[in-house]
Amino acid sequence: MKNFEQKVLKKLDEIISLLPNKEVIKQLKPLELEDNNFRVNSDGWEKITVDGIKYLQSPTKDIWELLEGEYSGEQIFTWEAAIRETKKAGKRMPTDEEWTELFGDDDHENFKKENFPNPVCCGFRDTNGIYYGLGSSLFLWSSTESSSTSAWRRAIYLTYSTVYRDANTKTNGFSVRCLRD
Repeated sequence: MKNFEQKVLKKLDEIISLLPNKEVIKQLKPLELEDNNFRVNSDGWEKITVDGIKYLQSPTKDIWELLEGEYSGEQIFTWEAAIRETKKAGKRMPTDEEWTELFGDDDHENFKKENFPNPVCCGFRDTNGIYYGLGSSLFLWSSTESSSTSAWRRAIYLTYSTVYRDANTKTNGFSVRCLRD
């Protein structure tokens, strides 16, 4: 029996050695972001104004589209809406680990925003419906939860050269950038 087990283990080692490792997989298909923020069809959404900002609100009240200025058409999603809608579209957001890979390494001071194509600084929407950082910051969801009520995000500020990583409540509205197929 011992001889049989050794043969099986040897065969398993041979099979495993033929499988591509993580580094080989990365070389075969490097991670790339789509050129623009993710959007869904907003036909028929309710038009609302909060704190002087006009936007559309989805029937599920978890996606918002800016209506005025240079950010008109940009959409902000709760984390749950981002997961749901990207899945429906056959797309996916980067995981927290993939964002780290896309921006450099996991030393927060080395995340470089020049590794990010076409940043559109449409800020974020808090749970009270108020926008913050419009024109000066971009907040992006990752697909990775950090707890039952929060998920990892990246924050890009025009005035800083780094990209910041932190966990934030899933009910805030952030932009979504998907991985290229």
